Amino acid sequence: MEDLNSTAAGIAHDINNELTLILNHLSLRNVDAARVATKRCASLARNLLTLCRHSRLSPDNRAVDLTAFVSDFALNLRLPEDILLDLDLPAEPRLVLADPAYLTRILLNLVRNSCDAMSESETPESGTLSIRLSGDAASGGVVSVQDSGPGIHPSWSDCIFEPWFSTKGPGGSGLGLAIVRDLMQKQGGSIVLNARPGEGACFELRFQPCSGAI
Repeated sequence: MEDLNSTAAGIAHDINNELTLILNHLSLRNVDAARVATKRCASLARNLLTLCRHSRLSPDNRAVDLTAFVSDFALNLRLPEDILLDLDLPAEPRLVLADPAYLTRILLNLVRNSCDAMSESETPESGTLSIRLSGDAASGGVVSVQDSGPGIHPSWSDCIFEPWFSTKGPGGSGLGLAIVRDLMQKQGGSIVLNARPGEGACFELRFQPCSGAI
């Protein structure tokens, strides 16, 4: 029951993220992007219903080209006006084993956390969100999501991925990074935090390589 409650809370957290995106897209009259986010929200709701029927949710791992996936994700991303996007992707494909729905949830959680961190920064300058893709065919792909916020204190590094731990006070659920770690592990991947106080936070998503064709 503890695992069930934790997973249900995680899905509800992601549904709330999608609803926020839908409102942002509609405010910009971007109906197509709002429609895509609505479909993702509906899929999450179906997952929650499946979970309530005690069915096991497992990843649908397949060959994913991270170069194309992240490029498409960034194209549909709507950041706050004071946040700049720095996108660094290779020209060639990077094939990994991943679940596209999981990957979207992971990136949305990390982007939202980064934007929240930069909005809380005491510096008046605009923030920068950097998304980079590295790795090769042999080692798999690594997606790095980095912000220019205040960084993460070293004393938090051991508990930042634990459920219910939050640095946002009453406004945070403490589930975002716990969800990300759980989804990465279910895909056979991992997440690593690289952060220093005052230098922003960088999260590295590491995936299994895939030599098959898409």
